[in-house]
Amino acid sequence: MEQNIDFPQKECYIYLGYFVCAHERNEVSIISATIKEIALACGVSEGTVDRALNGREGIKKETKERILQTAKEMGYRPNHLARSLARGRSGAIGVVCAGLSNPFFSSFVEAIERVAYENGYYLNLILAHGSREKEMEGIQYLAGRQVEGLIIMPLGYGEEYEQALLHLNIPIVTVYNRLSDKFIHVDVDGRLIMKNAVHKIVEKGYGRIAYLDLGYGTERAEQNNRYSMNQRRLGYEDGIRQENLGEPMIFPRCEWETIQTFLQEGSGKPAILCSFDNLAIRVLNMLRSHDVSVPEEVGVMGFDNIPILNSISPRLCSVDCEIKDLGKKAFSSLLQLINKDDTVCDYVTSYTFTDGESL
Repeated sequence: MEQNIDFPQKECYIYLGYFVCAHERNEVSIISATIKEIALACGVSEGTVDRALNGREGIKKETKERILQTAKEMGYRPNHLARSLARGRSGAIGVVCAGLSNPFFSSFVEAIERVAYENGYYLNLILAHGSREKEMEGIQYLAGRQVEGLIIMPLGYGEEYEQALLHLNIPIVTVYNRLSDKFIHVDVDGRLIMKNAVHKIVEKGYGRIAYLDLGYGTERAEQNNRYSMNQRRLGYEDGIRQENLGEPMIFPRCEWETIQTFLQEGSGKPAILCSFDNLAIRVLNMLRSHDVSVPEEVGVMGFDNIPILNSISPRLCSVDCEIKDLGKKAFSSLLQLINKDDTVCDYVTSYTFTDGESL
């Protein structure tokens, strides 16, 4: 990158640690010094400079110190991309997810970044913002920049989408939304968890349970991969049947009129089970605004146990899906694929129901 600065004479300077060369138009360009330029300045060979910069043996201590000092003064910056390509690896992985508005995803990405850095990798993040097209553009962008592997929370699905990923010839781990057995998948067992959540709510004395699954059954929602959300909904339905609670009540929108009708009709104390915590928080706020007491009049339960729940009253009952463990396992599985370890397999994290005050 060049930066133009006016200087009174046509000559070279050391400016803010960079090697500066003046041009005829009384302008200068700030340029990162090359190994060749450092060698000329020190009166040594390029090989000697390379050994000094990379800490190799075969060079006198005094010469090495002089080269390193000159490199610093001339603003030398190593070309990490060229060095990585020479080694046959980039030291980078790509992570692609729909967005970070849900704290679950931001915590998950942070967990991946932390363990990746500990293992000598940098993370390149792409946000698809709910668009399958942006997601594929981001995946292709990362592949073109020689990332060693990808962790994807896929919006896309289907044979064409899978083939596009397979043709990249890059190790890939999917999280949250499953594609097929062609890809290693790391997730929680959402179906089992929601079935057990229904049982837990019944144990608390509730006789009616509605389920909030935003976008369920709408054409727009079905355009994207809903594997994880579908598993959670199916688990709710399994639980309703197991507990003999009648027909499942699934609400695709968070609307007061629908919730009010549910609260007023039917026998048995009502509870609302939500497919994720942000939705449960919306329900809590809606009930509070209409002077409905939780849990005295209705119970509420979420899913994910995001950190903000500790600052909300009443504290939401939720499902702790071990987000940090999920991130660590996603990276370790990817690292196994990168290292061509054929023992890698799908992984299901553990979970716990958190104590709260909303049931």
